[in-house]
Amino acid sequence: MERQLFSSLIWLLLSLSIPPISCISNNSYNRCGALFNCGNLTGIGFPFWGGDRAAECGHSPLKLDCDRRVRAAAATIQINSVNYRVLDINQGEKTLKIARDDLLRSQCPPQLANTTFDPQLFAYASSYVNLTFLYGCPPVDFPVPYPFECAVKGTKERRGFVEFGTQLSGMCHASVVVPVSYSSLINFKDVAALIGEGFEVRYVESAGCGGCERSGGRCGYDETGTEFVCFCSNRSAAENGTCGGGGAGDEADGPRAPGVADGGQQWPRAVTVEPSVSGTQALCSSELC
Repeated sequence: MERQLFSSLIWLLLSLSIPPISCISNNSYNRCGALFNCGNLTGIGFPFWGGDRAAECGHSPLKLDCDRRVRAAAATIQINSVNYRVLDINQGEKTLKIARDDLLRSQCPPQLANTTFDPQLFAYASSYVNLTFLYGCPPVDFPVPYPFECAVKGTKERRGFVEFGTQLSGMCHASVVVPVSYSSLINFKDVAALIGEGFEVRYVESAGCGGCERSGGRCGYDETGTEFVCFCSNRSAAENGTCGGGGAGDEADGPRAPGVADGGQQWPRAVTVEPSVSGTQALCSSELC
């Protein structure tokens, strides 16, 4: 009798402490109904996450943050350890317009790093021109374009200047290559304004999201952050990528290298390669003094 009473008591405690299965299964579905909003950027959903959108609602590298330190709140994204200000996201075209946040704040950023992208995730969406910021340059007897001064760790030279194209540091201590939109050169005024115009990249969306949404599901990722998951209102995740009814298994929604026509090779989900846009790396990656 005592054993039966003890078992009943244990079962009662467990039933009180564990939420219903339907509640557990609906958590991700409900969380992924939230959209990211910051400043003039509103209504942003999959494959991005951040703010009110939980981590499972987007691809791990595509986290958005909201910087409220600036006059008007601005969305930011970190790509290969460099912060970018997000000027616009076109989810229909799958394009992201970004500008180097560090160079918008100062021509003397705390870290000298080139602009680099993982080609599994991004590709340039429009024509662009490289700018090269040269740091720690010795004095010369001829005028240099767009001169500035920065204290750079590892050298006493403070001179710097900006050139169009991809330039190696040469006689200078370090170089940082930054792309700018080719169209922004039409009304070019100064380097700061040119950087502020930003440039567009196309992002790759994960396989099956279109079919998932058409079936009433919400797109996300599993706990590893590498596998696409379709969250359904009546269960934690769909086994076949849809929630039943409308748009099963859309191969056309699969991730492709931006610009590759239908039927071309699809990108694998693994993220491994991080080449430089310019094919060169900054010669100095230490912090400025």
